[in-house]
This record gives sequence, C-alpha cells and structure tokens, in this order.
Amino acid sequence: MVTIRIIEPASKLRSLELLETYFNIKHRRQSLYEILPTILKLKDKIEELTINFAVKEFNFDFAIVFYDVTTLYFETFKSDAFRKTGFSKDNKSQQPQIVVGLVVNKDGFPLAYEIFPGNTFEGHTLIPIINDLKKKHDIKNITVVADAAI
Repeated sequence: MVTIRIIEPASKLRSLELLETYFNIKHRRQSLYEILPTILKLKDKIEELTINFAVKEFNFDFAIVFYDVTTLYFETFKSDAFRKTGFSKDNKSQQPQIVVGLVVNKDGFPLAYEIFPGNTFEGHTLIPIINDLKKKHDIKNITVVADAAI
C-alpha cells in the first residue's frame, strides 16, 4: 500500500485497484479494513524505520522541517469522542471531522503525523507533535516552518 501510494497517490480503495493493475497483487477490500487497526498499532515503529532510513541513506538531519494541518470530515452528522465539529477547511462546519498534523522534510518526505479531535485549534497541534518527534529521535536542533495560522 505504501509503495503504490508513493507511485500514484490515491485513496485506499483506488490503491487496491492500482496494486492489481501495476503488480498483479490482489487484495480484498474487507482484508484491508481488517488489517488497518493492526497497521495503526505499528505507527511509531514505521515512523522510526522511515526516519532511520532517511538519515542513513539521504543524510537527513532535521535541520529544517515543514508542518501543516488539515481537516478530514465524515459524511455524517453524528459526533463521537474523536470526530467532532470544529473549524472546517472544507466548509463542512456541521459535520464531524478530525484534525491531522503532518511534518515533512524539505523534499516533502513525510516524517511524522498525528491526529487530533475535530474541535482542536490547529495552533495547539504543533508543540505536541514536535516535542514527541524530538523525544523519539533524540533531536537537539530543529527548525520548523509553518504557516501563519499555527
């Protein structure tokens, strides 16, 4: 899934189709949905391996990273403990959403992400992600570039 989404960014379901088209690899949609919770548990390990690879192979050094936030809404009007109404970048202010913060390197290579409840002010997302990133990877110096909304 990761490889195909790098080759051709698309939804998870479209990625399944592309895997079959490009590599003749077939997966059932239900199999994808069943394995997603397991993959989520591997988030920290995947992040660690990815950054270690970037450091080793590309001399990545955290000298400069870029941070941005977006919202993802759900086609429902029912909120829960995580999906909450908040400021929507998609003009869907009455629908529950989540807030996603993403850290990338200067080439746009993803380094870390975090998901926040939908009513989280985006300015309150930067410090937790960067502090966690610094702690996990023993980063002493880092320059973070973000837009004015942060």
